[in-house]
Amino acid sequence: MPIHKLEITNVRNLQRAQLECSLQSNLIIGPNGSGKTSLLESIVILSQGKSFRNSQKKSTIFEGNTNLTVTALLCDQISSQSNHEIRVGISKFANGKTLAKIASEKVQRISEITSLLPVCVIEPNSTEIVEGSPGLRRQVLDWGVFHVEHDFVKHWRVFTAALKQRNALLKNKKSDLSQLRYWNELLAPAAEQITQLRRRYFSDLEEELISSLQYFFQDDSVTVEILDGWDSTASFLDCLNGNIEKDQRYGFTTEGPHKADFEIRSNGYLAKDYLSRGQKKLAVYAIRLAQVAHYQKVCGKRVSLLLDDLPSELDKSNCEKVCKELQRLECQVFITSIDTSNLNNMIIDTLSPKLFHVKHGTVTA
Repeated sequence: MPIHKLEITNVRNLQRAQLECSLQSNLIIGPNGSGKTSLLESIVILSQGKSFRNSQKKSTIFEGNTNLTVTALLCDQISSQSNHEIRVGISKFANGKTLAKIASEKVQRISEITSLLPVCVIEPNSTEIVEGSPGLRRQVLDWGVFHVEHDFVKHWRVFTAALKQRNALLKNKKSDLSQLRYWNELLAPAAEQITQLRRRYFSDLEEELISSLQYFFQDDSVTVEILDGWDSTASFLDCLNGNIEKDQRYGFTTEGPHKADFEIRSNGYLAKDYLSRGQKKLAVYAIRLAQVAHYQKVCGKRVSLLLDDLPSELDKSNCEKVCKELQRLECQVFITSIDTSNLNNMIIDTLSPKLFHVKHGTVTA
């Protein structure tokens, strides 16, 4: 559900901000350090319970305060006059506690808000999805699996809890083999379900993904292939039992869904070694926008897409491609940029966004 109204209190240098947002496109302009990214960060905190910038709660809270709060009025129709709205909110405290509410009622899991407010972020460091560790790519993959495959969370919780216990035993070199086999029996079904759900999601996404990659890379062949993290042609229980000696030697579970990845290649070469930084950013846009398109088609709901410094590392032609794709997707968009440059004028001409200006932590429309 898109954000109709947003209220931010004590998030970094945003001591208090109130916005009435466009349900389509919003452009947030301001100099470096003004609070533009903090505004996007606030939306992510509301949706996911954590920042995409860092996990240090004290540095996220406005200096001299003990908590931050973000609330939003969500609206599920194009017209903001719709009476089908719901209020969600989150408060995070310096002592580590979190309070989340939907329609003034406390909720136990942030995932309940995440389901109502699906948020996808692309920011300057998103090139790490191409260049960085498999963990970042798993997060991207699982963003889609979580929102589309509703049993995923249940299996993931079972898997991670059992994996923690198994790894604790592996670190203890004197652990009983029968205990390891017990946790293997618990891990295996959940692991196979996770792998199956990821595979199904990736297969369903493939059409949108190929179309998106062809749109952004007309002269190059860019492909994406999922890697399970284990030999899924056999049973995961056999894999675990066969790896006991190796896992004991290393002190952790060496194979499984927690080691999954997806491989991005350009003209047959690993994209991280072959593509320029600007092309890597474009690959991220291709993948994430394909996920957004797939989610909206399958679920019939709209994503809030947060683009921090959209013009960064993109030339005018590619920036225009991104904007035209955003126009086609009809998701809610929040874009930040430093000034009203020629690229920003092109963003304005293509998307007709509502304009916000941020200066010294103050947001004005």
